[in-house]
Amino acid sequence: MDGEVDIDDLFEDGAALSMPSRPPTKELYQRIDELRGSGCCQAIAWSKWGSIASISANGTTVEFRNLRCAPENGTWGLSEPTVTPQLTTSMDGGPLKHLCWSPTGSELAVIDAAGRVNILTIFSSLNKPTLARPSQIDTTDDLHAVVGCYWLNLAPFPQNRPTILNGPAIKEGSNYRYEASQTPVLGPFHPNHSKSAFVCVTTNGVLRVLWPQNNGKWYESHTELESVVSSDDLITHAAICSDKSGTLLIAFATSSKQLRTVRALIDWGLPKTAEKVNPAALPLNPTVKTRHLAATSWLHDIPNENLNASHVESTATHLSHLEFLPPCIDASGPSTPPTIIAVRSHLPVSMSHYNQDVHTTIDRWEVREKQQNIHPEFEQLSSRRNSVGTQPGSVHFLKKLESFTVNKIAIAMQPMNLGKILCFAYSDSSVDYRDRNTMLETFTDGDLDRVWHLSQIGFSYTEDEPCLHFALSPSYCSVVQIRNDGKVKWKQLDYHMGDIGSSIEDARYAAVIAALSLSCSTAVMTNVNYDDVLATAHKHAKASNFAYDWLIELSRILKVYVDYSEETHFDVLIRNTTIQLCLSIQNSLGFKGEFHPRTFAGKFAWVVLQVRNIVVLVTMAANMKVAGPNNEKSSPLEDPEVINALAGSVRWVLDLMAWITDTLLTLPSTLPASIDLTNPSTLSLPDLLTHLRSTNNICLHLLLSSPTRGFLTAICRRLVHLDHIARKAIVHTMPGYPGGSSQNGTPNAQQPIPSLSPALRAAYLKIATLTASAILRIKTFEALLSGVANSIKTAYSNHTPPLSGSPNAEKARNAIEIKMLFGGSLPDAFVPVITELFRPSGLLAAVRDDIEPARLFFADFAMLELDDDAAALARRRRAARTMDCFRKAWLPNPHPRTRDEPDRAARHGVRWRRCARCAAVMEDVLSQRQALQWLVMQQRRCFCSGYWDTLQPGETAA
Repeated sequence: MDGEVDIDDLFEDGAALSMPSRPPTKELYQRIDELRGSGCCQAIAWSKWGSIASISANGTTVEFRNLRCAPENGTWGLSEPTVTPQLTTSMDGGPLKHLCWSPTGSELAVIDAAGRVNILTIFSSLNKPTLARPSQIDTTDDLHAVVGCYWLNLAPFPQNRPTILNGPAIKEGSNYRYEASQTPVLGPFHPNHSKSAFVCVTTNGVLRVLWPQNNGKWYESHTELESVVSSDDLITHAAICSDKSGTLLIAFATSSKQLRTVRALIDWGLPKTAEKVNPAALPLNPTVKTRHLAATSWLHDIPNENLNASHVESTATHLSHLEFLPPCIDASGPSTPPTIIAVRSHLPVSMSHYNQDVHTTIDRWEVREKQQNIHPEFEQLSSRRNSVGTQPGSVHFLKKLESFTVNKIAIAMQPMNLGKILCFAYSDSSVDYRDRNTMLETFTDGDLDRVWHLSQIGFSYTEDEPCLHFALSPSYCSVVQIRNDGKVKWKQLDYHMGDIGSSIEDARYAAVIAALSLSCSTAVMTNVNYDDVLATAHKHAKASNFAYDWLIELSRILKVYVDYSEETHFDVLIRNTTIQLCLSIQNSLGFKGEFHPRTFAGKFAWVVLQVRNIVVLVTMAANMKVAGPNNEKSSPLEDPEVINALAGSVRWVLDLMAWITDTLLTLPSTLPASIDLTNPSTLSLPDLLTHLRSTNNICLHLLLSSPTRGFLTAICRRLVHLDHIARKAIVHTMPGYPGGSSQNGTPNAQQPIPSLSPALRAAYLKIATLTASAILRIKTFEALLSGVANSIKTAYSNHTPPLSGSPNAEKARNAIEIKMLFGGSLPDAFVPVITELFRPSGLLAAVRDDIEPARLFFADFAMLELDDDAAALARRRRAARTMDCFRKAWLPNPHPRTRDEPDRAARHGVRWRRCARCAAVMEDVLSQRQALQWLVMQQRRCFCSGYWDTLQPGETAA
């Protein structure tokens, strides 16, 4: 053997020796046995809100995790688990076996071994569930074990609204063109479009429907699918899907290797006259009707007489998964009928067996329908000459499709992309994607000219340790696994082939931008959490223009409109959620940690998002009515706790106005000598932008961008209104004022008005004091904004070609506004606007004349947290306090808990909520006052639209 010998030459057939990378483990044998025993034994599930639920190792509790941005450095990872109180014990229903999230993202079905169903709900925090339906109301019986379950789809709102899938991105020249497809949402639906119902099949053939009544309580309706008279009739696996007829299709496998299908109709018991009545106001009384469709054997490749033959591997006759895919209805292509998928996993008889061959066989059946025809001769049998025979109804049959085999053990399967793609997960932690119709692998071509998914262009999951449970994220861009040691791990799609590039001119870089844009836009259109997409983008955001390039492409797909340069009323701006979406991404990618400077665009987005949130809060507090304990309606502005909560926001906005003014007034003195803001002929906007970015000065963009200027104008008007109410309330309760109290304390009978409580008067006095003592008057700042707006309108109309007055001009103007909103370039048309702002007798001169320079110079803007030089960041760290983003007040950082003093932090601090996306903090407010609690409910999501984590007392991060 001294010479070089090819190992293949040792074998006559020339085939290389193939050995599995790892032999099956004991944990995998146990997991496959579990899968063969029941169709419902998934121990981890990921909700569309982003909450990850998993069953604890002892099977008695559920752990909640989620992706969260670390406040210390801005990196993404899994939060620490939050454990629910014990939901089951071995004495009653056995261990917990299965988890299933509803399409609302807020309800979780937790099923134990005896088929008892707990339903947990989440309202404002991803890790703070409440028990909506306890399992104790269900009977304990092994024959009631759940073998298949399904949540009804949410009814589209407005009616007939389809589900949108963005993709593919097709390269045309230097840009991508984004296509899209859509499919209808299939019923049945709960009559209330914001609610769903839980459907499950038991091993003894009962179909259960658990549904919420309009009062929030859960009830059950059920019917019998199959009459079980022997052990051969017991159901081992079941799968449910919706059909285009508004009914449910159910497939179930029995112990005797039978595969049967049933159609189920849910009649909600609503009166026919209820079409014009809100269904949420009507009591429900549903009934379930079923009809058998077709049957076959799921073990198609082995004759029935050989099922018990000694030469047949016992593992080949065991089913491990059963899935029912709904019909795929696509307006852009042919539809696919409902498809049943059965998975059989093969393992060696024992771990010590010399043959370590493992594989998975996937079988498929389509549910087809054909019309029955009666031969014309049968018409002659009628005794009545003029009678017309009725045609019989259609019949259903199962069409067997070609099976295929994979040399791995499949542990999970999840559909994606409107059911067109199937994601298979294997025990070696690998993943592949297959076309639903052909079952051929997809996302493997590396085509940069027709992009669908990150996996297609070189991104993949690291294949390291084996896993037993798997869940794909709602955005299809990351996974969570439970490994052999029982630990939960999150995996991102990573690029393992070097650098993606740093410019949109690089083909790989542009493809990554396109893939991220498709994933994010589809998630947005389907109301799905996209934090894992942000986490993937965060790794590549080191390129200075990455966030900008991504947002530009995303705005093209979502057709974002941000031009409000000619608007005078800003209600439409406030309701424009795509602006909040883009700013949220911008803010997230610009965050590097609490005590690290934000990027220019990130700092800009962070400020605007907070201003927008304050506008929304004040508007809702002023315009809404809240029902009290006795159903009486009152304004939140009549509650002192609400006014005190808003006082911090008033001070924050007043400080922001003064800070913007101070920064603008000092800007000319900080510029290089080559930049003169008062000379339009020499002013170089690229040089100015370079300086603004290098100094992180966002003030000019805040004034020149029409959406941000609109938010600032809107909050000025609302603060003026709030100040007017405060002064009026105070004056009306002063002694001697008409309608108030007279000098002797008796009410003035000339103009009686409701008296204010001392607490409410004190709260309004706080508001009035803040506005009266402000460094800059609100009216003065509003006049500055109005002057800038008029100057910009003139600049747009005077530009060549004009940027107003035609649809093409509006498109061009919107493109300019988009660039400014994302921290990009300032248009040449704004040169006269900037010179008008800074010239000696310009717009800022009027503001300078209205303020005291000393007050502005010595003002403390610490609560804004906008100064990001090293000294300011060091002072902020030493202060050991955190800003409450709701009340705009400082919260002392809690002391960490110790073993000796477990409750010390609870006594010396408040319980926090922290945003999983931007790491903002607010106090977990628990108030008995209806108005304040109502206002807090409006904060069930962070100002950046991220979801909250509720922290344990003494904790500062999830």
